[in-house]
Amino acid sequence: MATPGIQNGGVTVMAAEPVVAPVDQNGHSAAALRLSSPIRIFLFFHKAIRTELDGLHRTALALATNTSGGDIKQLMEKCHFLRSIYKHHCNAEDEVIFPALDIRVKNVARTYSLEHEGESVLFDQLFTLLRSDMKNEESYKRELASCTGALQTSISQHMSKEEEQVFPLLREKFSFEEQHH
Repeated sequence: MATPGIQNGGVTVMAAEPVVAPVDQNGHSAAALRLSSPIRIFLFFHKAIRTELDGLHRTALALATNTSGGDIKQLMEKCHFLRSIYKHHCNAEDEVIFPALDIRVKNVARTYSLEHEGESVLFDQLFTLLRSDMKNEESYKRELASCTGALQTSISQHMSKEEEQVFPLLREKFSFEEQHH
């Protein structure tokens, strides 16, 4: 039975009895393994990428609506930074993670690599737009916001699918020790 408590203005729940979680043959609970899994680092990368995507899109929206915070130079810098970190992230998945997973689970890796290629095309379209001569046209800023929104949606959905489908497979098919290498 759990007893509620209030601590530092927040609500906490404390167990009245010790909670015993199932453990594996090495004495690790499933929750502890999930939390300590080396795969977890990819969740941190995903969170950072989502934060950058949000900042990129907010900058483009500010530009499109002529509100403060909209600066084409800042947008270009954010695009270059995001593309760089995302490219490294995809390379790690395409060159290490997915080939290793493909050995143990067929027909998973190719789908995600194809999505990486599609996202690269979206980045190319965004950079083409940023370098275009139509900067003075009325629709230019709205087109930038639309392009960053499409990029944000595509990458966010892709990462969510990885978190829901690929990460559990990696934890299931590879031992904790294998995940370290």
